[in-house]
Amino acid sequence: MNSYAKFFENLQQDLKSFIYWCLVFTVFRIAFIAIYSGQLNGDYSDIPMALLLGLRLSLKTAGMIALIGFVFATLPKLILKNWPADRMRFGWHVVALVFFAVCFMTRIPYYKIFNAAFNMMLINGAHDDIYAILVTAVKEYQLLWRFPLALLLGAVLAYGLKLWLKKVTTVEFATVQHKKMVMALTLPVLAFLWIFVRFGGAFTYSNSLNWLSAARLKSNLLNEAILDDGQALYRVHDIKKKMDKVNNVQMSAQELCEQIFISGGNKDAGTIEEAFKHTVKQPKLTKQPHNVFLIVGESFGEWPFLPKFKDIGVVPRMQKLRAATNCTYISSMLPMGDNTVRAVNGLITGLPNTSIYENYQPMSFKQPYAMGIAQIMKQLGYKTVFWYGGYATWEDVKNFALAQGFDEFHCADAFGTKTDNVWGCADEVLFQNAEVYLKQEQKNEKVFHMVLTMSNHAPYIIDVDKLGFPREAVRSKLPIDIAKDDNTLTELGHIWYADKTMGDFVAQAEKQLPDSLFIITGDHMERFTFAVEQDARVMMSVPCIFYGQGVQKEWFKENAVGCHMQITGTLAELLAPAGFTYSAMLPSMFESNFAFNHRLFAQNGEIKEQKNIDALLQKEINAMRKVTAWRVLKGNDIE
Repeated sequence: MNSYAKFFENLQQDLKSFIYWCLVFTVFRIAFIAIYSGQLNGDYSDIPMALLLGLRLSLKTAGMIALIGFVFATLPKLILKNWPADRMRFGWHVVALVFFAVCFMTRIPYYKIFNAAFNMMLINGAHDDIYAILVTAVKEYQLLWRFPLALLLGAVLAYGLKLWLKKVTTVEFATVQHKKMVMALTLPVLAFLWIFVRFGGAFTYSNSLNWLSAARLKSNLLNEAILDDGQALYRVHDIKKKMDKVNNVQMSAQELCEQIFISGGNKDAGTIEEAFKHTVKQPKLTKQPHNVFLIVGESFGEWPFLPKFKDIGVVPRMQKLRAATNCTYISSMLPMGDNTVRAVNGLITGLPNTSIYENYQPMSFKQPYAMGIAQIMKQLGYKTVFWYGGYATWEDVKNFALAQGFDEFHCADAFGTKTDNVWGCADEVLFQNAEVYLKQEQKNEKVFHMVLTMSNHAPYIIDVDKLGFPREAVRSKLPIDIAKDDNTLTELGHIWYADKTMGDFVAQAEKQLPDSLFIITGDHMERFTFAVEQDARVMMSVPCIFYGQGVQKEWFKENAVGCHMQITGTLAELLAPAGFTYSAMLPSMFESNFAFNHRLFAQNGEIKEQKNIDALLQKEINAMRKVTAWRVLKGNDIE
């Protein structure tokens, strides 16, 4: 009886801790919504539902935290009379409170950058330049005061828990009537409570709530607010696990052939790359340009070109380019993912986005991918040159590019220009070095240039006002969707700067080499913070512009769609002679009306989330990812 009395009293402490955590997560949720409430555009009607769904979901997180305290504090007390249950429990909860305080303080700038609570960018961050990330966090996202404040917040919450456990009355078992009944009901009540918590405030799986089913509101902000940081981190883990499952290469050659067939390839081919062969029937351009430039702008999105934003004036050079008679473009264009390395990997390999980072896989350094852009351009007789405004060590990009068929690699390391930006040099420096290179090219030499910029990236240090950015004119034209504070204007100024430097380079290169072909796109969007929530097209799409002699505006219809992995095949259809064969999983953008990336798909001029996709198309996408996983991890052969 005495052992049960101790158990009964400690169990109450666990239950009080559980309730305290539910309150903490609710307070965090309210604070998060309040901070970004401007995005709701005055519509607060769904906030009560967001708080209710959030509370239901946080039952799981709070329950798991309380369970750990129960296992390491309450249970040992049943056996060990002198076990310091109170100290063990409180110590565990203090550690957890500090951790979640840090998570909450991190979530605030994280949402501003990625328009999401913690997501798959955490996985990518493990491979990125940690020093550059740290410097950016200090300069742009106030790490120096956010982290100490998070520790202080954790200490305040810990003190609050101490008062909570002390002040909220604990019933002593000696005062309980019907002791035997209470003892008999303990396990059934705990089981009942566990089911309720496990299913997020429900008693059946069909009525349960999890991170995937919690996004039921029209507001992205509120849907992200529903997830506490524990659930947001679990989302990262769950998505990674599911992607690893899709990328499972533990299948037979016969199963691989089946996946190739589902992907639209030839299941009887001897290799993966042979299975996805395409033949050029008639080149779009009657004459090959001597220089082809693929310019990939850092964080360069399609949104400034859209009707709602086009009059702001942050991309005047590219708008003028798109209006030219020898220019065509695709406005429903998907980047490879939500970060730069995904874009680089997709363009260099020509393969779909999976959870695998090709730039770190041994197979990527044994043989080039036939679907990659450098390989196909070399087959067309071009020398291949990679230009990067950052440093060679970033994501091992130099070694990866050279291993995948680029003949030369030039980056900020060799430009000899000092910069305060830890990520690399200013775009104008990058383009100036490229212009010097163009002057040194041999007559009639054919060169393909892939240019990856980096200035439109935090920390935003370019003095755009000095360079001519019309700050006040832009401010006066901003719709309610965009805040008018100076920080936002500075960020808009860097988009303007990216547009200006790209436009200047195109004009200079065209003047020097009139027959050049330019393809201009962005590596990703999902960085600019809008004051009002936007749809998937605004938040994800990037430009895709084709400009040069012989380019015809009618090549792409208004509802044309595309993605990064189709650029290589599209170039082949532009430049290659009739009968030329190349490998690509998706047809070129001239032939296809379907494209996809890591979470969206584009079809008939529309961009939607893959959760709304036709089951057969999703099956095809998953099959492509499985085939890609085999190619990256096991090689080209089907055996």
